[in-house]
Amino acid sequence: MMKTPNERLSVNAYLVFFLVHTAQIGLGIVGVQRVIFVEARQDAWIAVLISGLWIHLIVFVICQTLKSSEHDNIFSLHTFVYGRVLGWIINAAVVVYFLMAYTSILLGYVEMALTWMYPDFPLWGGALILVLLTVYALYGGGFRLVAGVSFLTFFMTIWIVVVVFQPLKYAEWIHLLPILEATPKQMMNGVLKTSYTMLGFEVLYIIYPFVKEKERVHRYAQLGVLLTTLLVAAVTVIAIAFFSPKQLDVTIWASLSMFTIIKFPFIERFEYIVIPLWLLVILPNLLMFMWAMTRGGKALFHIKQKYGLFLFAGLSFAVAVIFEKRATINKFIDQVGWYGFWLSFVYPFFLYVFVRIKTWAKGSAK
Repeated sequence: MMKTPNERLSVNAYLVFFLVHTAQIGLGIVGVQRVIFVEARQDAWIAVLISGLWIHLIVFVICQTLKSSEHDNIFSLHTFVYGRVLGWIINAAVVVYFLMAYTSILLGYVEMALTWMYPDFPLWGGALILVLLTVYALYGGGFRLVAGVSFLTFFMTIWIVVVVFQPLKYAEWIHLLPILEATPKQMMNGVLKTSYTMLGFEVLYIIYPFVKEKERVHRYAQLGVLLTTLLVAAVTVIAIAFFSPKQLDVTIWASLSMFTIIKFPFIERFEYIVIPLWLLVILPNLLMFMWAMTRGGKALFHIKQKYGLFLFAGLSFAVAVIFEKRATINKFIDQVGWYGFWLSFVYPFFLYVFVRIKTWAKGSAK
């Protein structure tokens, strides 16, 4: 069982809002509109809202799971429920998920930056820069640094949301009609495609021990998810209204494409400002998932987190350099979304039941 961190390593509960929201908002929101639209058409925004409601329920279940047991993180919970051997295997699967999520964000951002700004720069070079940035930030910083970065980057980038609404003056609202035309199967496929963009809330399983006022964790986590849901739904509505259906079907980075119409007297290409700034948006993602990996390494191999940092940074870079073409990167990101769907959208309900049964059985045996 992992030791509970002392108070100097803990943060106030209100920071959970920023941690959850910034863990969710990252690369996916740049191009999620097309992915959902292909499945649910003009009802794509409804699929986002359904996904958001489901996540609210999952967050409630996660918090109830953590409160109902003396084991307040997912690694200890797995050992408690499944035993040492099976628990170790499942914990390893969780760490692999964090590794895949980190690498997918790494690859997605580098590919976007190279496509729009630096076409001749090697992908491995961009990946190396982001991995080194992650190591530099986390080495000696720990969880409090992750929380601080999430807080600061939220306020440093929230103004981008206002700019996203600029294309509304060109919107054709007829594109949103008719409403509720998608079949239940199409809507469910849309919800599934939303999963990658909305992932990140599962970090609650890792950060919970590091929050001081645990009775407030649930409230702030729900607020973070609410803001994410409203933001993703809003950019989806704007994209559907702005692009024609044929355009949106083939527009890979819809949010970035909308930025191209924004003009300022002193800036010729506004998207050239947004892409470097988007590094601040994904930075909390990178730090959070890498830090979660180091926690997993500590639980699995009983190594210090600073050693785990170098281990997982090296693994992430090694995986990243395997991918060269956009098609393989997209396939990898889809696999991460599918893996994350089962681990984050479905598994928490089973874990809650298993924890309750194990806790009840342990209490009855006394």
